[in-house]
Amino acid sequence: RRWLWSAHNCNKMLSLVGSPLSLAGASAPGVAMRAGTPAMAVERSASIPFLKKPPALDGSMVGDVGFDPLGISTTIIELGGDLRYVREAELMHGRQAMLATVGFVFPKLFGKLPVDWAKDISLNPLEAQYQIPPVALGQIAISIAIAEGLRSRIVFSNDPDYVVGDHGFGAGMLKGKSEAQVKDMKMKELAHCRLAMVAITGMFFQTAITGSLYPLVDKF
Repeated sequence: RRWLWSAHNCNKMLSLVGSPLSLAGASAPGVAMRAGTPAMAVERSASIPFLKKPPALDGSMVGDVGFDPLGISTTIIELGGDLRYVREAELMHGRQAMLATVGFVFPKLFGKLPVDWAKDISLNPLEAQYQIPPVALGQIAISIAIAEGLRSRIVFSNDPDYVVGDHGFGAGMLKGKSEAQVKDMKMKELAHCRLAMVAITGMFFQTAITGSLYPLVDKF
């Protein structure tokens, strides 16, 4: 009888201990479901997938792939700026970089200008920039000032129909093309601009360090 009483008490105690466990087990699927519920997906940059997509870059501009690791576009918008001006600057720097990559090696590959003052100018572009006569530098500076002055009148005109980067040069190449074709041409130009900006930077450092631009130029 004593043995039966002890067994009965043990079973009762086990049932009391097991009750919370059974309740926890019953609620486990619910907990697992809540834990497995997906959170709100964070939109990532198409160019840098491990970073968040910059809120100012909504994909409406040609060539927008969400590349802005420093958050410059966000800062500009917060300060009341216009991303169209930034795109204008990108295109201008890119176009100048494309000309620079050609001019960097042109005298070495095809010869100097047929003028007297160019005879003693070095073929190394990093040295040549300090050897150009003051008169020629003055002409270059005046030409740049005139070109930038005319461009600024267009950029800051507040014309609602103004197309970023369109200054009438080469506009005839877009005549008769569909909207998709025009967008494709703009994307190609932008891609070349970005490539040229990276390229001219690399050309500068390679020439400064090695004195050559292999395989284009073995030695300046």
